[in-house]
Amino acid sequence: MFGPKKKPIDDYVFDDEPKTLDKGKQSLQDMSLIEAQYNDFLVTKRGYLVVLLKVTGINLDLLTTTEQEDVFDEFNAFLMSTLGENSEEVQQYLDITMPVDFSEYILFWQHRYLTVLEEEPENEAKLALIASYVDTFSGVASSQEMTTKTHIVVLHEKIPKKHLASLEQTAIHLEEKVLLFIRQLENALSTYDVEARQLTAKECREVLQHLLNFSNH
Repeated sequence: MFGPKKKPIDDYVFDDEPKTLDKGKQSLQDMSLIEAQYNDFLVTKRGYLVVLLKVTGINLDLLTTTEQEDVFDEFNAFLMSTLGENSEEVQQYLDITMPVDFSEYILFWQHRYLTVLEEEPENEAKLALIASYVDTFSGVASSQEMTTKTHIVVLHEKIPKKHLASLEQTAIHLEEKVLLFIRQLENALSTYDVEARQLTAKECREVLQHLLNFSNH
């Protein structure tokens, strides 16, 4: 009777509306539609939990015209089974040109250089050769000369209320949706060895950073 008065349910609903950008007077966070990261998910200001999936591509140039038509037919059948005419589900497909990641390759040669330096310090030719590998590929990585096409699928789930329990429950639902989507996609295109996986939090940040940098060029 004398306890705190409960808020109306609408007070707990996300109600952020995209704002008109005031160029030069807003931070990146003000302009961003993303509120925060939660595990390997993104939380938007509109109250959605978003996940990014990376999907391997199909080289259509290596297929005959008939085989290409089969690919499109099978993919369309997959879309109809996962979306359908009456489904409220939304899937976004993005093809992003990303720089090739040489970090593991460079790290391997850096470790190799230290090993040779410890075991064969007198072998200057070998050390110089390995150092040239590190220098060359570090330069290529920095210049982003080599790129690859990355195929991204975006799925989301609405977060009903602004509290942790609701966020955690939504994450569980989205994880189940992701597993089902991956299984259905890989089964539908199994002939072409298509694979999909969820991007990690670090990979999501790299994609977002690349998109931001690209838009500023």
